[in-house]
Amino acid sequence: MKKRRRPRTCVACKTAKPKTELIRVVRSPEGRVYVDITGKGQGRGAYICSARNCIELAKRKNLISRALKVDVPFEIYEELLQQIDNIGNANQ
Repeated sequence: MKKRRRPRTCVACKTAKPKTELIRVVRSPEGRVYVDITGKGQGRGAYICSARNCIELAKRKNLISRALKVDVPFEIYEELLQQIDNIGNANQ
């Protein structure tokens, strides 16, 4: 019998959602932190909703740094905000 996977959870709002609805931030084995567009990057991952308030909460409370167990530069949060702005513009 195949084991069912639990849906991923946003680090900010703790809402469980399918992987396709979340954005993944990865800490690679070399220690580099980046936004993983494909969702298949190698390393420890943290998921966040594509909602502005979740990203701002994660930035304010440093939640992605805690999840990845490494200091995350603030440029990552800015990249996440740019990415959701691009998603919003594409949907309009």
